[in-house]
Amino acid sequence: MNTKGAQYVCINAYPFLVFPVSYWIKRQIFRICIMVLLVGIALLLGLFLAVLLFNPRHRKSGHKGKAQASLNDNKASKSYSKTEISLHNKRTDCWIIIKNKVYDVTSYVEEHPGGDAILAHAGDDSTEGFFGNHLYYSL
Repeated sequence: MNTKGAQYVCINAYPFLVFPVSYWIKRQIFRICIMVLLVGIALLLGLFLAVLLFNPRHRKSGHKGKAQASLNDNKASKSYSKTEISLHNKRTDCWIIIKNKVYDVTSYVEEHPGGDAILAHAGDDSTEGFFGNHLYYSL
């Protein structure tokens, strides 16, 4: 066996055992360490993403209890006249009509991505603004 240029490693438990370690073995050990590190990072990232996906998000506005109560109240449908709906046209009391259904969107007015655009049709039919011309007429 040619040991010229080979490095020697001593195992602590048995100091009398000394054997040559080739470059190939060192490279394989390094690759295994890198692989273990990458797998560990992937597991941590997966755990982090799972926590993000399954953790319930809280709404910005504190209307959580109000929204739950309104879901229970809306089980029985009620008919509204156009004049009744037109009275709810303010930022603090905003109703809209979408496809002949009435929605109380008061709690959503502040969070609307279009700003006050939702108030342009408050108390009126917002179907065309909600779906757009091309979607509403194709349905």
